[in-house]
Amino acid sequence: MFGELVDGLFQTLGKTVTVEQQDQKIVVRAAHMIVAEHPRATKPGQCVAAREHVEALWKLSLLNVKAPTPRWEMTFRQIVQATPLELYQQVSL
Repeated sequence: MFGELVDGLFQTLGKTVTVEQQDQKIVVRAAHMIVAEHPRATKPGQCVAAREHVEALWKLSLLNVKAPTPRWEMTFRQIVQATPLELYQQVSL
């Protein structure tokens, strides 16, 4: 089940999906493939997800995915010009 779900998720990334309401359930399709089916929420703001989908997403989030190395480097070696405070005191008098 996990492998099938992961394959389905990755196949739909970046693609247009269709969300249909059928009686008391919601069906999400990508092309002709059903990606997800869930009961319809009973109140506004409610999140409905299949337990196996949530478990599969948690497994994906726990994989050791190495972040890409940034193409910039912060060194803090830039010299910033500083004006002595005495100069401001002399001007303000």
